[in-house]
Amino acid sequence: MAATDTSGNLRKYWSLKLDSTIQGEYDPPGPGKSLNDSFKVVLDDDPDARIVADTTRSVGDGVKGAIKSQYSTVKKAFVDRKETEQPAEPNAKGFVKKAAHFDDTKILRTEAELAKRFNEKVTAPNKGDIRASRVKEHAAASVTEFCRGNELFDKRDYEDSLAEFEAAADELSLRLFALVNRGNALKALGLHAEAIACYQDVVDEAPLDSVDGRLIHSFACNNLGAACQDAGWLEQALQHLGAAVALNRNCYLAIRNRAAVHMHLAENLANAENPALLPPQHETALGFYAKAMEQDWHLPTVFPAGTAEQPVLVRVEARVTSDREEPTAKILRNSVYHFTSNLTHVNSTHV
Repeated sequence: MAATDTSGNLRKYWSLKLDSTIQGEYDPPGPGKSLNDSFKVVLDDDPDARIVADTTRSVGDGVKGAIKSQYSTVKKAFVDRKETEQPAEPNAKGFVKKAAHFDDTKILRTEAELAKRFNEKVTAPNKGDIRASRVKEHAAASVTEFCRGNELFDKRDYEDSLAEFEAAADELSLRLFALVNRGNALKALGLHAEAIACYQDVVDEAPLDSVDGRLIHSFACNNLGAACQDAGWLEQALQHLGAAVALNRNCYLAIRNRAAVHMHLAENLANAENPALLPPQHETALGFYAKAMEQDWHLPTVFPAGTAEQPVLVRVEARVTSDREEPTAKILRNSVYHFTSNLTHVNSTHV
């Protein structure tokens, strides 16, 4: 090309470049002889010659025979393996381990022993099985019915424990404790209205001019709130639990039960398809759970009871008596305060 790419003849250069492209000077070389021959073979091929001929075998012909022969081979291999106790394949590596006969006598003995222990634990003790020293001590302290009611309560015999706590309530020093325990038994039976009435009697009778009276009042308010939660009265439950914390700032069960009530409210809101209202309830519950963990719940709390000749210390324990205990979700469970006593100490005069 005579023209060069300079500013003087730029137009002439591109004009000649375009003409050369149109004339085919820059076209790639065409296909060679081998490629043309392959094109010819493809174009000359007859499509009808590529059709596969129909099979002469009928449907299912030979299938059953092949399966039967394989079945016979496999069966013979298992027979040989059983007789020789060796793998049927000649090149297989390994060994055949004989399975020992299963002996279930040990399991049966263990089941019988566990059943015996369970029956001994849950069976109500006969009066003749109780030590004479323990009977004397109970009678001297006037806590016979109270201790028997707690034994029946721990064995989940709530109906019989009600009568014992009712009799123990006649003892002036044990009246408030027995009423609280009686409410716990009613609550465990699912009798929410009766349990609330019992707790309300304790709230009305517990004096507020003493430290022990305020503590018992706060424990009764906690149990009252837990019974209201079981009955589905969540707003009333929050009010009673708040009153328990106001009277006793170390009432850790009331703090934890308030968190459980807020989780219960959150579940109700979730079922009502109000997800926007769930985070506040969860945050409030988390705050109460964290506050409950800060309390020294493991420190014992005891109250004096019994008689002047035989004083008794009644201690406070936590119990789960909700009728939703199993198999419901854990967030619906609540705990109550329960009063109990353990007599026959080392320094007892009746030992």
